[in-house]
Amino acid sequence: MKYFLLITLFVFSVWADVFKVYTEQNPPYNYIDEGKVSGISTTLVETLFSQCGHQVSENTIQLLPWARAYHEVLNEKNTMLYSMARSPEREALFQWVGPIGKMTLAIIAKKSTQLNVSSPTILHRYKIGTIPDTASEKALLSLGFRTDELDRFANVSSQFKKLKENRIDAIAFSVEGAFSLLKEMGCNALDYEVVYVLKESDLYFAFHKDTNQKTITAMNETLKTLIK
Repeated sequence: MKYFLLITLFVFSVWADVFKVYTEQNPPYNYIDEGKVSGISTTLVETLFSQCGHQVSENTIQLLPWARAYHEVLNEKNTMLYSMARSPEREALFQWVGPIGKMTLAIIAKKSTQLNVSSPTILHRYKIGTIPDTASEKALLSLGFRTDELDRFANVSSQFKKLKENRIDAIAFSVEGAFSLLKEMGCNALDYEVVYVLKESDLYFAFHKDTNQKTITAMNETLKTLIK
């Protein structure tokens, strides 16, 4: 009986977590569909939390601009953001559960603009739209871009509208997400192309850095049974 009580208390201490969960508009991984947060990663979050006994605060995943959600998870305990590209500069800032998939980060432009990018230095010639603090923007910064060279705005839809209306030359975003969003906007995907691949990244669930390590370990073990 004594050992049973100890085990019960241990399990409760590991599993009884309630998290504020955040995401962004980046289909097919996470996006709003008829007022509800949906997507491949969202389904995985819901399944993982259910199997591990965790709860989402107020049973609601919040879709926010990336920079705001990123700031929340950096600074507030019991928070999680998905789907995040894991990178060396972010490594110590979060606790990681995954990988849950892969994402290709690239520069996407209209074919009609005929951008010929044979090297990253040529990218400096163009007006490129970015979402602040995203992996795509950070990849550009690592190539020597300054933030004042970029067209930075937190609203994803507005940035893609600028691309559609030729107010920017290109946009830095995930390939999968970019073409999904363009289709949602009624654009012909065949009118757009990848002109330069920035990098490929593994995607993760990123938790606040002070999240219980036992919880992170247990979630990673459970995730292995969900992703085969």
